[in-house]
Amino acid sequence: MEMPYVPGVLIVEDDDDSREVSGKLVELFGSQPALAKNAVEALAFAEERAPDVAIIDLTLPGMGGCELARQLRQRIGSRLRLIALTGHSEASVRKEAAAAGFDEYWLKPVKADAFATLLQAPLESGSRP
Repeated sequence: MEMPYVPGVLIVEDDDDSREVSGKLVELFGSQPALAKNAVEALAFAEERAPDVAIIDLTLPGMGGCELARQLRQRIGSRLRLIALTGHSEASVRKEAAAAGFDEYWLKPVKADAFATLLQAPLESGSRP
């Protein structure tokens, strides 16, 4: 019996509690997430093992989430599914995230069903909305 593919998930969040909770939610749905507290850690992980999905807080210290998304997109390509994670719902922030290459925009706090939908839906190589 063939095992279903489990996507590699990178969670980039500077808040320790939020990062840990997000990681536990991803684990509940069968994936072993990589957890990074900043862009430097995220880029190091991506060099080691390119993720399928990156959930990135937009307000990271140092390099912000939008710049991190641009760099990850440049390094990994269009198969990477990028999800912006933020507490900001302003249209200008959404526009900036879209311009940076994010595929989705999640507002905090994120409900568990968002992770379920993400991890139970097939990831199609090279397809982004």
